[in-house]
Amino acid sequence: MKIGLIAPLTGNDPATGRDAQRGAELATRLINTGTAGFTYADGRIWGPTGRARLSIVTLDTKNDRQRAADETSTLVGDKQVVGIVGAFDADSTLDASQRAERLQTPFVSGDAPLTALTERGLNWFFRTAPDAADFGGGFLSLLRNAEQVGQERRRIALLYSNDATGNDLRSTVTEFAEEAGYPLVASVSYEPGDPNPVGAVTAVRDAAPDIVLATVDGDHGEHLAQAFSTVGYVPPALVGYGPAAQTARLAALPGFADRVSRQASWSLPIARANPLAAAVAERYQRDFDTAMSAEAANAFTAVTVLAQAINDAGSTDHELVRSALVAVDLPGNQTIMPWNGVRFDGTHQNTLASTVIEQNTDGSFAPVYPRDLATATVRWPAPGTAGTTSPTDAAGTTGATAAAR
Repeated sequence: MKIGLIAPLTGNDPATGRDAQRGAELATRLINTGTAGFTYADGRIWGPTGRARLSIVTLDTKNDRQRAADETSTLVGDKQVVGIVGAFDADSTLDASQRAERLQTPFVSGDAPLTALTERGLNWFFRTAPDAADFGGGFLSLLRNAEQVGQERRRIALLYSNDATGNDLRSTVTEFAEEAGYPLVASVSYEPGDPNPVGAVTAVRDAAPDIVLATVDGDHGEHLAQAFSTVGYVPPALVGYGPAAQTARLAALPGFADRVSRQASWSLPIARANPLAAAVAERYQRDFDTAMSAEAANAFTAVTVLAQAINDAGSTDHELVRSALVAVDLPGNQTIMPWNGVRFDGTHQNTLASTVIEQNTDGSFAPVYPRDLATATVRWPAPGTAGTTSPTDAAGTTGATAAAR
């Protein structure tokens, strides 16, 4: 039985596609052979002869939304997949899932946090990962929990990409910050294709925020790193929203190392406390000679959830699999993610997913939120702490170390 994966194997973010494919492939290996912690004790899920093997069919989106939709049609029509996972960027996921809806094929997203994805009323789309609203709430909760009695609220600046992901974060955080009483001193957009968005970074610097919240999707981390270096601005604190590797580019800048935090859907330090997650991460390291990334973990989880639905349905019929997805109820210890499990609400958003925030300290990232999973204590600069304007004067060796981690 085939599950389709659409991911950017080429284009401006091939590492994401590579890791996603590895994560999906590892999920099928463990399901097909049987692994402690999974519900497939005999190493087989349901099939037409009573047992079946899963395989992954991967097609390349090239980070192009039209191609993502077309490859969805190919997977359903030519490859006859039972369901699809992907597509690892907001625009591609929007169009691919809309095509899957038309073709009445289950589509499980383990990655794109765009809130609009589950607001369209689609019958065939499901998201296992947390969305932008969950991150916005987590970010402000972390700020609130770190406050001292009588301390002024930290001033926030938004530096967001002018695309679906960036505008989604802007609207979400603006609403949440207003409700929580946090001053938003700047809300500045940059064009995703601008290799050196100096004007946007200058505007943020001039607003003198305590914390900069920046979207770093695609290759934006590299572009923002160039702009921060050009302007000569090191903010008191920066939180990256997007792939971990892109935030690491900012942490590698001279003077940035201990000022950078990031949103994460997967955290290796947290995974080590979950026996199943620890075993899967160890197997991933052994099979691919590298640490498991968030993209790999997201794809792994999406495939295992879809496989669970196929098993529960006892059929490859798309409608029966869709109904089984609606009824999925996995406890946290049967997933590798730092969540309470997988259970979908009426919009097909996983209500048990949760955001993790990691902070770079002494050259590596450690989880600081949520508090019950944290392995380090968050360190925010005091309100009113000025950013520096000469990153080349700061000791940069620690930042270089952070990039490698």
